[in-house]
Amino acid sequence: MDGGVDAPADSGMDDASADGAVDGAMDADTDAATDAGPLPDSGTVASPAAEVLRTGTGGFLLRGVVLAPDAVLDPGEVLIVGDTITCVAADCSAEPSADSVTLIDTHGTISPGLIDGHNHLTYDFLPEWVPDPARLFDDRYQWADDPAYEAHIAPFGDGRSRGDHICPGAKWGELRSLMHGTTTVQGQSRNLSCLNRLVRNADHHHGLGRDQMQTNIASVRDLTDADATRLLDNYIDATPTTRYVVHMAEGLSDKARLEFASLAGRDPRSNRHMGQSLLAGNYMGVDYSGVAVLIHSMPLTESELMEVADTGSMIVWSPSSNIVLYGATAPIGRMIELGLTIGIGPDWTVSGEDDLLSEMRFALDWAGIEGETEITPQRLWEMATFDGATVVGLDAFIGKLEVGMRADISVFGRLGRAPFEAVTDSRAADVRLVLIDGQGYYGDSALEDTTAVNRDCEMFDACGTDKFVCLANTPGATTSTARASETVVDVESELVAILDDYGRGSELLPLVACD
Repeated sequence: MDGGVDAPADSGMDDASADGAVDGAMDADTDAATDAGPLPDSGTVASPAAEVLRTGTGGFLLRGVVLAPDAVLDPGEVLIVGDTITCVAADCSAEPSADSVTLIDTHGTISPGLIDGHNHLTYDFLPEWVPDPARLFDDRYQWADDPAYEAHIAPFGDGRSRGDHICPGAKWGELRSLMHGTTTVQGQSRNLSCLNRLVRNADHHHGLGRDQMQTNIASVRDLTDADATRLLDNYIDATPTTRYVVHMAEGLSDKARLEFASLAGRDPRSNRHMGQSLLAGNYMGVDYSGVAVLIHSMPLTESELMEVADTGSMIVWSPSSNIVLYGATAPIGRMIELGLTIGIGPDWTVSGEDDLLSEMRFALDWAGIEGETEITPQRLWEMATFDGATVVGLDAFIGKLEVGMRADISVFGRLGRAPFEAVTDSRAADVRLVLIDGQGYYGDSALEDTTAVNRDCEMFDACGTDKFVCLANTPGATTSTARASETVVDVESELVAILDDYGRGSELLPLVACD
């Protein structure tokens, strides 16, 4: 969702067409446990602290319960040399470099770094919006016209085109993602150098080759035939768009339902897209199947779901925001049955959960109430790892603990009867170590000296657990890069100042929830 954020430069839409193109509102945090609190009915327990068994150079050998692509290795090892995974096995000791890298027994669960399939990071310093009176909406167009909503997002919305709002807002969202085990996020629509130093931004700053994603947060109901032709041209040029990410059918009204027909080239209205489908087809001799990524997709019919499947299109599920705003969500069980590739993301803090781990727990709670048996901790983990990587078009590099993949890894300090619950049960205090390209950006303070990406990291109290977090001068920053030396405290002060202009300085959403 997005409270009227401008269309990104590569959206295929002009800025004016994106005004009021929105996506979110209210709080969905029904999770009874907090980062500091107990885990009711949990199948996992906190594990012993990680131990550095040997200090070496050039990489790491991590021991623990390893969530490998096709098996859970218990015990298992992951060998990292430089920025790359070189071994995933029960025992990597015979591999080259295994005896020279730093050896860490994590005593925890080792997972690929999580992938947030959809978020709007620039707004993620704002708390939830609760409309008065509390009510459900028909579609995103309806609540976007609520004056109370506009007032709520004003601290960012009034400056959404300015770097002094975008940079600190997005950094705050990236820091929260990092602290909850997320290493890649889709939803950073601005291509600014101040944002090229924390989690991977699937839209622009991901460090994995060229930008191949095109996004459109405006309504696809506004697409004309001319817009569609420009998009099709982008699909087949020398550096083609491989992911076209759209907000699709968010809500249950006829307006929301029409969006799928618009994208598919079946919009009967005057001066709207009636022609070649943007989901899949052949254009100028090029097959562009599998390009479309549909966020939300709540009211899709059976025939439309079959069309999604047949075209290789993908889905991003944001249950917390959907339930809070509309009282319903996408037909996720049927989507899974059809074998669709599905990612998951909390949308933004103004309506959805505050982080991806909380979103996964929300989904489990909802599934338990609704009797949706397709939603399990393992299935959600898949949405947040290898399926999520496919959704954002980076599956050749991230999303799996596999030889040759980049070492984007999150270690969770929980163990139990079901290894995937160690991920979904975790809070920021449980996130023991987060590596991006084999370098530590967040983790237990005892691991800082051996894993941290640089010596400019800061101490952080995650609900009573001492952590380190790295922001200043991290890779991507240069002496000429704006805001390169900013610390967490600097960013916090900037956001408080922005909120203070509205008399709301105390409303800054914390990075970690402890009560």
